[in-house]
Amino acid sequence: VSTQSTGSSGINAEYGAIVGELSRIVQEHNLMECSELEQLMSVQTSHSEIQQRLGAVLRNPTVREIDLLRLVLLYCVCYEGTSGYNPRQYVDVLRTRGLSEAKCKLATSILNYGGRAVRGGQLFGEQTAVAMTKKYFKGLQGVENIYTQHKPYLIELVQQMVQGKMREADFPWLGGAPIVRVNEIIVFVVGGITFEEIKAVQEWNISNPANKIVLASTGVHNCKSFLEVVGQ
Repeated sequence: VSTQSTGSSGINAEYGAIVGELSRIVQEHNLMECSELEQLMSVQTSHSEIQQRLGAVLRNPTVREIDLLRLVLLYCVCYEGTSGYNPRQYVDVLRTRGLSEAKCKLATSILNYGGRAVRGGQLFGEQTAVAMTKKYFKGLQGVENIYTQHKPYLIELVQQMVQGKMREADFPWLGGAPIVRVNEIIVFVVGGITFEEIKAVQEWNISNPANKIVLASTGVHNCKSFLEVVGQ
């Protein structure tokens, strides 16, 4: 019993040390504030509000370089075409914060890679009546967790397929007549998927046992690996 107790105490101490270190990093680099801002941009919160909050975060000396860069690039993609859209001012701040010219140029590269002119579908639900209505009622009701507001576009596509509503122009069928409804779907993404998408599919499978989704890809991206691809 004494040995078991000692072992258990050691494990608890290790867990406590890990949690303590994670908590220190989160607080030291303002990661909660950065995460909240990412979520607000991904669901296209008011542009004027985002401009104020983004400017404040970029001036915060405790925010890490990778987080500054990620926030500016997300702004470039999410608010492209919006009245008052001016990513150059934020790129200039990145330069003053000491980011390399190669990293600052990613603001242009991200639009060449996934800007409105080249991406298909409605990645952020832009200009769709249904999406605007959902956003309006969500604003009235509030959100359950501000850190999990964004849902991957992949889940929207899965819902369309399950309901037999996918646009054939975007996702043509190979041979035979289109299948109206399906119960098992294999999604293969060339170029890489994200951990958020993996988690979303897992949650979908739990909530929708009648519609099984199998997700596969050539790789799994985090922010750094994805930006390496964008910068090539």
